Amino acid sequence: MVAWLAPPLLERVARRIADPLAVLLAWAGVIAAVLLTFVSGVVLLLAPHTGMQWWMEDVAHHCWLAVRHGRLPGVDGLLGVVAALLVVLLAARISAVAVRRWRVQRESWRAHHDLLTLFRTASHTGADPVLTVPHDGPLAYSLGGRPGLVVISSGIDRLPPGQRAAVLAHERAHLRGRHHLIVATVEVLAAALPWVPLARRAPNAVRLLVELSADAEAVRTCGAPAVRGALIALMGIPRPAHALSMAGADVTTRLRRLDAGGPRHRAPARVLLLLTALAAPVGVGLAAAFVLCA
Repeated sequence: MVAWLAPPLLERVARRIADPLAVLLAWAGVIAAVLLTFVSGVVLLLAPHTGMQWWMEDVAHHCWLAVRHGRLPGVDGLLGVVAALLVVLLAARISAVAVRRWRVQRESWRAHHDLLTLFRTASHTGADPVLTVPHDGPLAYSLGGRPGLVVISSGIDRLPPGQRAAVLAHERAHLRGRHHLIVATVEVLAAALPWVPLARRAPNAVRLLVELSADAEAVRTCGAPAVRGALIALMGIPRPAHALSMAGADVTTRLRRLDAGGPRHRAPARVLLLLTALAAPVGVGLAAAFVLCA
């Protein structure tokens, strides 16, 4: 239920809460909670029966009896074996998708670092190297890895100094925040589990949230007007598939956020949303137990 109902609720929360990190934590919490509770359910079905049962297992046992008015012998074990096989198949599918993506991303990373070595045009004024490529248009994106890499075109030099600084601050915020790893994780889950709405809808939402988070870092460094100008200048510029670009996700929404005052950081919202997301499957389970077994 959480895997099907959480995405529209999280998307609604994202429109109401100005702190992108809080919503990003909520997405991560829901995904982790759904995966962990599914695996935990399989473990409980396969665990040997002992006198020291967990209270939730006891409740689930009585609810199952109440719903079925009796059960077939060995049904728990049968369900456990089927679910365990499903977990193994899903884990194998996720691993295969992750390996394929890692190979493609690794080839892109190596190609860019070969260019860095060939051109020798890197600037090391920040924590991560910057590769400048000869291109008249304004182009900027970042690639995750060790080390991460910021790629800009020579056309970026035509922007005002504040906007140039905003572009670099934005892309370096992606590298510091490990945003490439976060996006890659949800994209792997979406490719492996396309029939699950929580996995299928996560990549678009997470891409927007990491861009909003990087915008917030750039605003703190360079100011909102510079970030707004840089977004407009880079709007519509293409980027490699596995890179994160300043103008790579829903620029219109991000410009509206900047006009509305920009992201606001609220620690209570982050803690509350994360705890709510982690507890969501437990809450749904208790509600189902109350409805079915009252």
